[in-house]
Amino acid sequence: MAQGTSTFAEVMSQATDFFAEFPAVSKKQWLDRIARDLKGKPLEDLHWQLGETLRIDPFAHAEDQPAPPAPMAAAEPGWEINEDIEIATPDAANRQALEALAFGAESLHIRPDGIAELPRLLDRVHLDYISLHFGGKGLSDGPAALLSALGTVAKDRDLASKTIRGSLYFDPAAAAVPDWRYTLDLLRFAQAEFPGFCCLSVEGSTAFQGTDQVVDELALLVQRGSVYLEQLTARGLSAGEVTNQMQFCLHIGTSYFVEIAKLRAFKLLWLNMLKAWNAPLKYPVLDVRFSPSTYTDDLYTNMIRATTMAMSAVLGGANRLTVKPYDAGRTAQAQYPQAFSRRIARNVQHLLKLESGFSALTDPAAGSFYIEKLTRQLAEAAWEKVKQ
Repeated sequence: MAQGTSTFAEVMSQATDFFAEFPAVSKKQWLDRIARDLKGKPLEDLHWQLGETLRIDPFAHAEDQPAPPAPMAAAEPGWEINEDIEIATPDAANRQALEALAFGAESLHIRPDGIAELPRLLDRVHLDYISLHFGGKGLSDGPAALLSALGTVAKDRDLASKTIRGSLYFDPAAAAVPDWRYTLDLLRFAQAEFPGFCCLSVEGSTAFQGTDQVVDELALLVQRGSVYLEQLTARGLSAGEVTNQMQFCLHIGTSYFVEIAKLRAFKLLWLNMLKAWNAPLKYPVLDVRFSPSTYTDDLYTNMIRATTMAMSAVLGGANRLTVKPYDAGRTAQAQYPQAFSRRIARNVQHLLKLESGFSALTDPAAGSFYIEKLTRQLAEAAWEKVKQ
């Protein structure tokens, strides 16, 4: 780097008022100018309805904020680039996993048919270098058995299970008859042997019903998270022990600003729930992926949508992001091999991380008057539903 130049992160961390050379403009001045430009048309005609109760004003100003908003600071900025591994055969899945890791994936989501497949699925995968996330039949047959099998694989490689990070897509509260005793035993086992694992995942695929139902979606996810606090604290765990084992799997759509605000609003809602439980305040872990309804039969449209939805996810504060290949579910229509579409999906995240610098910022949407206002509106409306 040339002498006298700064890195992107250093520039953005400087306490510089970039607006100091511009004269301040009051909210009234802006509204007067907008009124002139609208030539008599009422500003309210530009408002838009979000669901049944929220009326969204597209104009926001610093005067709407009681104080400059602070970023929702996580431990460190950035997110994990995740890839879903398809299980045709264990050997084919292993080849895809190694390809994904070689080309920049930082996290793998694997859905084994059984725990006996784990050694072949994870062959030559450095378990202590990436994060591993498990779902599918191999998990539903027995989460504790899967963790034990993973521990055996680690032991065979002279690795301690405590060095492995990841999660289980295990949502026992969604079962018709939850087995809370088994869940409690699983969490205690994980605390002792796999402290880097989240064993509870609040699945948000069914909660996602599109933009108009975003308030209901947020309220439902918070309520479902509170079920774990209620049930497991009643069985001897502290609220902090429960929340340390939780992640929330949120789905997003194509409404760019709404999805940014939704993720940020959920963080505020969950902190509010933890405060009600007198639990340590900790931002939730957000595993974000695209709703299946967002892709169409136009594969190139999907490629563009993947970029804008990925931006929504990381600007909103995703901790882990899965970008679906543009031909997901439509491989018969694709002109190129699946390896190509997976590479494009990965590269979307690389562009955001390595070229656009999104991972260098903590809560990059913070301070946007419009997004801050929308975040607050969504959080307040969803909290009212939670209280009801």
